[in-house]
Amino acid sequence: MFASLGLKNLEDNRMRIDKNSFLIYWLKIKDLSIPQPKTEVVMLTEKEFEISFDACPKSLTAKVHACIDKHFKLPVFLRTDLSSAKHGWIKTCYYDGAIELWEHLYEIMTFNHCADFMGLPFRAIIVREYIPMASGFTAFYGDMPVNPERRYFIKDGQVLCHHHYWIEEAIKKSKEPSIKNWRHVAKELNYESEEEIQHLTSYAQLVADVMDGFWSVDFCLGADRQWYLIDMAQSESSWHPECPKNINLAQDKRNGN
Repeated sequence: MFASLGLKNLEDNRMRIDKNSFLIYWLKIKDLSIPQPKTEVVMLTEKEFEISFDACPKSLTAKVHACIDKHFKLPVFLRTDLSSAKHGWIKTCYYDGAIELWEHLYEIMTFNHCADFMGLPFRAIIVREYIPMASGFTAFYGDMPVNPERRYFIKDGQVLCHHHYWIEEAIKKSKEPSIKNWRHVAKELNYESEEEIQHLTSYAQLVADVMDGFWSVDFCLGADRQWYLIDMAQSESSWHPECPKNINLAQDKRNGN
């Protein structure tokens, strides 16, 4: 499976792949009839992963540079297969050439190493086409654009529920947003019309049809007014606001169902 994408070292070296890895779910969703950013995968060797605890490996920077030069025009969106460190934005996932590439990679990998209790076992740098989104303002320590984003939950072939992503409480705790009336703008960004819900439910169902288990599926509205599938994760690793589906699932889990 991985060899088909040039990921053969995963099979050769038996490097552990996290169940949330982009490398796993992207193989199943990349050819769906849903708009998605153009994407290339740059694998880390085991040695590069070990070096990344202390520095950005020169060999990795060279591989990512070559990938960008061959397949993209700046800016691009960078992440590992497990996290983009998106709140750091201008120093992490958003690369436009203003800051050295190795610095972006180092910041992203450092975030991954520090995340969770034991760090995240990332295995690749994911280079993605940067698509301008229908941003309302910027916030958080990296001046990250806040966009209309939606999270849909799917389980065993069914679409369970949907939610807007950017809650006021999260934004309020961030660096001062770039505009004073951000609460009003955020409310507008979070509005879900019936037409939108039908549209994104159909997209989420396409994903549910090819994915086993329980997942969150994230969509973002582009400046071109087109919705893009941008991310996924196992449900247990995903923020899920209170809703009837969430409450019932929690009760089922407690009851051992």
